[in-house]
Amino acid sequence: MGAVSGVVEGTCGPIDGVDPLDDLHLAELGPIIWLQGLPDAVRPVLELVSVFGTDTFFLLCLPVLYWCVSPALGLRLGLVVLLAAATNVIGKLAAHQPRPYWIDARVQPLSVEGAFGLPSGHAQNGTAGLGRLASAVGRPWARWAAGSLIALVCLSRVYLGVHFISDVVAGVLLGLVVLLVATRLERPATRWWRGLPLWAQLAASAGLSAGLIGAAALANAPYAGWVVPRSWSSAGVIDPESLEPIVIMAGVLLGTLAGTSIMYRLGWFDAGGPLRLRAARWALGTVVAVAIWYAGRELLPGGAVTTYVGYALLALWVQVGAPVLFIRLGLMSRPTREKAIG
Repeated sequence: MGAVSGVVEGTCGPIDGVDPLDDLHLAELGPIIWLQGLPDAVRPVLELVSVFGTDTFFLLCLPVLYWCVSPALGLRLGLVVLLAAATNVIGKLAAHQPRPYWIDARVQPLSVEGAFGLPSGHAQNGTAGLGRLASAVGRPWARWAAGSLIALVCLSRVYLGVHFISDVVAGVLLGLVVLLVATRLERPATRWWRGLPLWAQLAASAGLSAGLIGAAALANAPYAGWVVPRSWSSAGVIDPESLEPIVIMAGVLLGTLAGTSIMYRLGWFDAGGPLRLRAARWALGTVVAVAIWYAGRELLPGGAVTTYVGYALLALWVQVGAPVLFIRLGLMSRPTREKAIG
């Protein structure tokens, strides 16, 4: 299968020979085909559940949390999901593994994906993001709810034909690693970051952002000359080695870290207030965010640089541009020192 075909038709990776995952993938096709034989009523439910594992879902929800509920939690959740999503993209490039419907036409592509399959991004992002939310709530029911939803997300990805069982298991394990690392380092990293002068924070933001792109390029470097195997014909036209996803995440990381650093120097903000003010913040902030996204995607010339800058500006708007505007318009107030970011 995947790597075997790659060795025949092009350079598959740093090690020639049979990929041990090929036999595992063949064994996992049966359960996937069985799951897809379930009644059609199952499909819309699992398609909906699958959304809860996307980085897009979290990124759309984060401005609401950041502007209207708890900026500290919004920021920390955003960074956890961003770390999970970025390491997932790097892991996919390092593994170069197919999705089920790419290698067997019997598997229905109930969702279409262009990136490599291992590890599952939905499983990894869902585990890290929902796990962080459950940790913030701190109640047993929240942990049970997060665990149940993560399990359903994993099931949905297998049912939709876009992941092997081993993909989602790997995604959950990596998501737990990200969650554990983020939880352990959150407070000391915050203290260290605040101790830096602003210029150093901005320089570190740019360095970490560039590091993501460099890590992805290094993960893909051993596969120089790789071509999509002919046996993956069920995938259609794909470009799984594209670095665009990591460029987007690098831009978001730059804007998030730099914007937060600037906003903290400006005195931070209070996300409380009457419901009507919170709703007004969300509406105004979202309209401007959509305009920035649309301009970067549709109006400006394409390319990696434009994509990077566009998403960095979008994150800057969320982190500092919108709060400053809200304060000037009277939609948001400055915090007491006790309510500054914890």
